[in-house]
Amino acid sequence: MKKNLFMILGLGLCLCMLAVSPALADRMGRVTPVVAVVRAVGPAVVNISSTARVRVSPFRSGDDMMDRFFREFFQPLEREQTNLGSGVIIDGKRGLIVTNSHVVDGGGDIRVQLSDRRVFKAKLLGADPSSDLAVLQITPRGSPLPQVKLGDSRSLMIGESLIAIGNPFGLQHTVTTGVVSALNRRVPTGPGEYMGGLIQTDASINPGNSGGPLLNLDGEVMGINTAIFQRAQGIGFAIPVNRVRRVMDDLLAHGKVSPTWLGLELQDLTPSLASHFGLEAPSGVVVLGVVEQSPAAKAGLKRGEVVLALDEVSLEDTADYQSRLGSVAPGQAVKLWLLEKGRRRGVTLVAERYPMERAKSFVWQRLGLELEPMDELAAQRNRVPPGKALMVSRIRSGSTAERAGLQPGDLVRRMGREPVSDLDAFYLDLVRSRHQPKVAILFQRGRAQQVITFGR
Repeated sequence: MKKNLFMILGLGLCLCMLAVSPALADRMGRVTPVVAVVRAVGPAVVNISSTARVRVSPFRSGDDMMDRFFREFFQPLEREQTNLGSGVIIDGKRGLIVTNSHVVDGGGDIRVQLSDRRVFKAKLLGADPSSDLAVLQITPRGSPLPQVKLGDSRSLMIGESLIAIGNPFGLQHTVTTGVVSALNRRVPTGPGEYMGGLIQTDASINPGNSGGPLLNLDGEVMGINTAIFQRAQGIGFAIPVNRVRRVMDDLLAHGKVSPTWLGLELQDLTPSLASHFGLEAPSGVVVLGVVEQSPAAKAGLKRGEVVLALDEVSLEDTADYQSRLGSVAPGQAVKLWLLEKGRRRGVTLVAERYPMERAKSFVWQRLGLELEPMDELAAQRNRVPPGKALMVSRIRSGSTAERAGLQPGDLVRRMGREPVSDLDAFYLDLVRSRHQPKVAILFQRGRAQQVITFGR
């Protein structure tokens, strides 16, 4: 009898200890900064699922040439695909959510689940595949939803502690911690394509974490998780929050992201050029030209100068310059550090939106092409549905396009990994990749397809 009484008392004591354990933990100092951040920010992290109909090839050999051969003779299959990812609420009153564009790519039905298990149907307000960002909206019911505070990614320090929250493999609200491993990382995303200016962290990021926040110990969002190396451990990447803010503002205001422009024509600084300018390492870019009436022209920049740094951070090459400019909003001041005749000087410029009236001549100079919407005859001749390609109307003599054997009437189907259908969208995508060393474009003539790489 006494033994049973002691067992009951012991069980009751254990239950009491469990009931007060959070309070005891608080008093015992176990509530670390990480715990405090997770408690504060966790409710604003959401789970996202999107369903879309996708077309896939019935044959995949792993060889691009062989796969293109199969695509010419076998119709693609259509199937339903569900994407899973994470997101974070950035405006609780309006129900605005930021996530990765690849999480909602092609998603006709997008669902958002909150930490309290409520599920909302979401509307896609805008997406920008080149920065891998998208903005969704849900309709709050009753009181405003929890939201996060956006920080300043320029303040990040290598070695600083970070917290990632997301839904890897569908495991909701998984928390991992790490540090800033590196800043301004550039990661290949496809043939001749890169995403630069990224935060590298060793906080564990797995499939499903995409779109979730990367936080500092003050609970501020420093980045949006976007990519991992599949065969690596402890290597994850996030889009800096300053770029997130700039892309989000453009998507909400215009539905698309307009490229920012300083008016510089640039070249990578090679080892021989670095030696010519008296530099020990080829870090920076050389100014080949300055466009009239551009921000650079107004600031007095000249051909032959070397741009060493942008906003106090050294530049690697032209692709790094383009990536960093992607975080700069029109009207924002930018400081460039220049090397002119052996002397270093700083110049402040005010960035502007790229003048899209220059896009047609830019395409003519870089690609050697003039394009127009595909007509019905070309669609029938090439067996391409209307609105799924652009048509070459003219070829520049001596251009890469002419040397590759392109002809008027050929179709443009894809640039990089993105399908091509709208002329203005094609101009915008090419302008945004104008500082990339190469761009790969898929052309079609009849049933034959060919990828041609164009350099700067």
